[in-house]
Amino acid sequence: MALPLAILVLGVHLMTKNRIATGPRTEIGKMRSSQNAIKFGIFSRATLLKDESRTEYDSLCQGLWKSKPPGDEFEEILLDKIASNLWRQRRVLIAEHAEIRRNGEFVEFDQRQKQLEDAEEVSQKLYEQTDPTLVPEPVGLMWSIANPEALERSIEILVELQQQIKADGFGGESDKWRLKSIYGDPSVAHLRPTLQDVYFTWFDSTKVTEEERAQAGHPTPEQCKKIVLREVGVEIRRLEQYREKREPIESERRKVEILRQRVPDSPGLDRLLRYGNNLEREFYRLLAQYEHAQQTRKRQPLPPRSDVNTS
Repeated sequence: MALPLAILVLGVHLMTKNRIATGPRTEIGKMRSSQNAIKFGIFSRATLLKDESRTEYDSLCQGLWKSKPPGDEFEEILLDKIASNLWRQRRVLIAEHAEIRRNGEFVEFDQRQKQLEDAEEVSQKLYEQTDPTLVPEPVGLMWSIANPEALERSIEILVELQQQIKADGFGGESDKWRLKSIYGDPSVAHLRPTLQDVYFTWFDSTKVTEEERAQAGHPTPEQCKKIVLREVGVEIRRLEQYREKREPIESERRKVEILRQRVPDSPGLDRLLRYGNNLEREFYRLLAQYEHAQQTRKRQPLPPRSDVNTS
């Protein structure tokens, strides 16, 4: 008696469900299966940094799988380790380039800033020698504008000074405090005249009598105020231009620093190269281990064992 069609279908379903998987049998299926290690390799997860390209790493793995296809899980693990090693060698080359850039770029900019700071320090020392009984106060924010915080604060104080003068004229104690916080002690001679010097020059001009003003042709107090406001504006623009010039340099410097820090514990180029040499020796050891595993699996004669752990 023929079985009902529904029972036959159910039996086929159960047989299919309970069948033990034997894996791919064709060469194409085996090759496709071997690609699974590219997605799930334990070493690839540890190797890639947050900003590194998964696509580029997968391309490296695919090239390895194509040129040296693995035949079993052990060979897949070894090939995954080889891919991780090659990726770290690539990172060494990038870090080496960054180390070279770090030592070679920004030299002119840094040297110019160092010269200005050294020159200002010399002028302060000269002042101390002329009057050793007087201890100068701190030189002010202006002489540390390589520090972004000092630069920003200097601009902020100058804008406050500009607004104060526009509203109430100039000559108040708040003006003097603001200038002193930027340029330091007004009695200290600097290498070049500063806005602080200009300010007091025109402030003194407002104190002359009308007779002296008429005889010497001094500007009126209102004209002195306009001159000082103009000079304050010039100083603000100068610092803003300095900031604009420095920002891309600092941005590039940060990028270089990030790249060179990608090799662990490698403060200099010599240690960087030693790290690269260690990776290269590890690569040849893994490659020899991989080829040995393949020959063993294929029952091919093994070549004489060679030691790749040379110093």
